[in-house]
Amino acid sequence: MVNRRTLLSSFAAAGLLGTAAACSPSGSGGDGNGGGASDGGGTTGEKGSLTFRLWDENAVAAYEESFAAFTEASGWGVSIDVVPWADYWTRLPLDVASGDAADVYWMNSANYIQLKDSDALLDIHEVVPDGAAQWEKSVVDLYTRDGGLWGVPQIWDSIALFYNKTLVEEAGVDPSALAFDPTADSDSLREAGATLTVDGAGKHPGEDGFDADSREQFGFNSQADRQAIIGPMLAANGAQWQEDDEYTFASPEGIEAFQYMADLINVEHIAPSAADTNENGDFTRDLFTQGKLGLFQSGPYNLLAISDGVADSFEWALAAPVSGPEGPKSLVHGVVAVGNAQADEEQQAGIKELLTWLGSKEGQLPLAEQGVSFPGHVDAQEAFIDFWNEKGVDVSVFVDAAKNSAEADTGARANAGLTAAIPIFQEVFIGRLTAEEGIPQAQEEGNAAMAE
Repeated sequence: MVNRRTLLSSFAAAGLLGTAAACSPSGSGGDGNGGGASDGGGTTGEKGSLTFRLWDENAVAAYEESFAAFTEASGWGVSIDVVPWADYWTRLPLDVASGDAADVYWMNSANYIQLKDSDALLDIHEVVPDGAAQWEKSVVDLYTRDGGLWGVPQIWDSIALFYNKTLVEEAGVDPSALAFDPTADSDSLREAGATLTVDGAGKHPGEDGFDADSREQFGFNSQADRQAIIGPMLAANGAQWQEDDEYTFASPEGIEAFQYMADLINVEHIAPSAADTNENGDFTRDLFTQGKLGLFQSGPYNLLAISDGVADSFEWALAAPVSGPEGPKSLVHGVVAVGNAQADEEQQAGIKELLTWLGSKEGQLPLAEQGVSFPGHVDAQEAFIDFWNEKGVDVSVFVDAAKNSAEADTGARANAGLTAAIPIFQEVFIGRLTAEEGIPQAQEEGNAAMAE
């Protein structure tokens, strides 16, 4: 039995801020922002009732449809509890420590290890022995530790390049052929970005009289975005993010990549100022929907916002992430459903049945068919692709991108490390620190925070 006082103390010390949120259909950058805590409905089946907790209202209708079929097939009813992201990680350790955690609940990669180490989670290999082969491999790998799998993949995202068809065609840019090389004097990303960036007088970066302060159109969204920019570009330049739960990004390749990303803002002037993007992570997404940004590297968590925001203003499409010396890389995040190992013995049978259902194609199809996000089951992914094909968007590029994955954040204190490192990254992006000065400092302070 887990020591509840020890578990609660460790969570409190960790300061689970959810910095590495993984994907969420309504979240900006994966942060999820469902409404207030609420009961998403559910019934008491002939065998009893189970509880299921998540942080996003947008997924509730899909789960209600899924659970209705589960109840009919199994005899177990399921009640849905929605706890918003802002409260989710505060309430979870309290509920786990008091024994009041839901039977099954959503979990992300930055937070599961402490729960696993406290014996609070069921090993999915023992619940669904053949499940891993059916699920998105990158997500399975993310939640595999010490020989166990600690969640059933539910939804996931990778990274691709959104582009404004009108702008790139007028500029003669091929979004499928963009690459960067920090060791070269120029590259296709910098050239494309300069062509797509225009100031108030119609001049481009590098031309006489160009005024960066009057830019009305931008080329690319270089910014301190861990998932969409930093992770993919570090990996594409051959840098390693971490090893054995310790940051290693301050390598020569890492410092080189960080300086390149910052220079796209402060030297090349093809990306918006970090004074704007540091304060508002959605600043560049909004520029894109306004038709003022040609290239926007991001994930499927922004599909609905872009589709709704652009409407009929212009045509847009998707391409592979920008390539680097090591090719294109895409950081993959995923949300899993975890089983409460501390639940009453009489609930364990139902929990295992529910986890098995949530891992099946049938259990996940509503998530795909309602356009919530890419489902974890590989055979259900086509339904999500079909949803977007009907809107004229080919999202299969995200599936291809997931095959070349950069390192995601793992470790019992991953959130603490990111909380310490990201403000220093922002100082590099805004130009107050060089990468040579700031990135070793970020690594040192991040590792110290994870070791506390």
